[in-house]
Amino acid sequence: MPPDKSKKSSRRSASPAYFFIRGLAVVLPPVLTLLILVWIGNMLYSYVVAPVNALVRYSVATLKYGSEIRLREQLADPPPGLPLLPDWGRNYKLTPELLTELEATYGSDSLQVRGSITEEVLTSERNGHRVLVPIGQELRPRNFVPLDDYNLVFKHLRPQPPPTTATGLYMQVATVREFSSQWHLSLLAVSITLLALYFLGRFLTARLGGWIYGRFEWLLNRVPLVNNVYSTVKQLTDFVFTEREVEFNRVVAVEYPRVGIYSIGFLTGDGLRDCVEAAPEALVSVLIPASPMPMSGFTIMVPRSGVIDLNLTVDQALQYIVSCGVLLPEHQKLPGSPDAGGTSSASFSNLPLPGLPVSPS
Repeated sequence: MPPDKSKKSSRRSASPAYFFIRGLAVVLPPVLTLLILVWIGNMLYSYVVAPVNALVRYSVATLKYGSEIRLREQLADPPPGLPLLPDWGRNYKLTPELLTELEATYGSDSLQVRGSITEEVLTSERNGHRVLVPIGQELRPRNFVPLDDYNLVFKHLRPQPPPTTATGLYMQVATVREFSSQWHLSLLAVSITLLALYFLGRFLTARLGGWIYGRFEWLLNRVPLVNNVYSTVKQLTDFVFTEREVEFNRVVAVEYPRVGIYSIGFLTGDGLRDCVEAAPEALVSVLIPASPMPMSGFTIMVPRSGVIDLNLTVDQALQYIVSCGVLLPEHQKLPGSPDAGGTSSASFSNLPLPGLPVSPS
C-alpha cells in the first residue's frame, strides 16, 4: 500500500522548524519596517535636522548673546579684598560697572583688605552676571563669560561634548532660554528646512536659478570620481522626485527575451521613426523594469500587436516587480493558486518540469 502523502505533509507542517519559520515570517516584516524607518529618521536627523539646529543656535548665540562675551581688555582684575571663588580662585574678572559699584558701597580701602566682601555677595543674583570667568583652550584665554551662564551650562546642562568656546557655550544657553526644549528646536529646524527647500525650488525654476544650477552641474560632471557618483545619484533622485513627462499609465506584457517568456513592462510611447519605417508594422516603446529595483531597467521596441494589456495599476505592477513575482493582486490569482485556497504550497514542488522524469514516489 503506497504511503499516504497527506499524512507526511501534515507531519512535516507540524514540525518545530515549520512553526519557527512561520513565527519568523510574522515578526520580521514589522521589525524590519520599524528598523528601516528608524534608520531613515536617524539619517534625516543627523544630516538635516542637526545641522539646521546648530545653525539656528549659532545665529541666536551670535546675534542675541554676542554682547555677553567680553574680552580680557574690557574687564577689571579683582582687588585683593575680594574672595577666592570655588574652582576659579582669583582667576576671574569684574565688569567696570561692578567694580565702581563695590568701591562706592564698601570704599576703595575696604576692597584692599581680604575678607571685606564675602563670596555670597560676589556671586549673588545681582552680581553673578557681572563676574566673568575665562573660556577657551588657549593658555591665556581672551574671552570671558558671566559666571552664572558658565555654571548653567557646565553644572546643570552638562552637554557632551562640553563647549570649548564662548559661542558654543551660548549655543547651549540659547537651547534652554529661547526654545525651552530640544523638541521645539527640532520642530523649528524641520520647518525652516521645508521652507528653504520650497524657496530653493522656486529659485531654481527661475531663469537665473536654472543657469546657476546648470553651471554647478557642469562643474560636478568634470570632477573625476565625483562625476560618476553624482550622475548615478542624480538618475535615482530624478526617477523618484522629478515630475516626468512620461506617465506609466499602461501596464503591459511582452514576449521577451524570447517567444514563450513574458516580461512585464510599462508602455511609454511610440518607437523610433527609423525603426518603425524598417519594421513590417508599427512599433511601441516599452520600459522593462528590473526586479527587485524597478528604478533600473531597459527600454525595448516591440510590435504593437505583440503587446498584451494587463489589468493592473502601476502600483500593483511595481509591487509585483519588487517582490519578484511573489505578491499578486487578488484579481490576478488563479483559482488553484495557494493563496486562492487551492493546492497547498508543497504541491508546487511536485510539479514535473518539462523533459524531466516524474519520480514514482
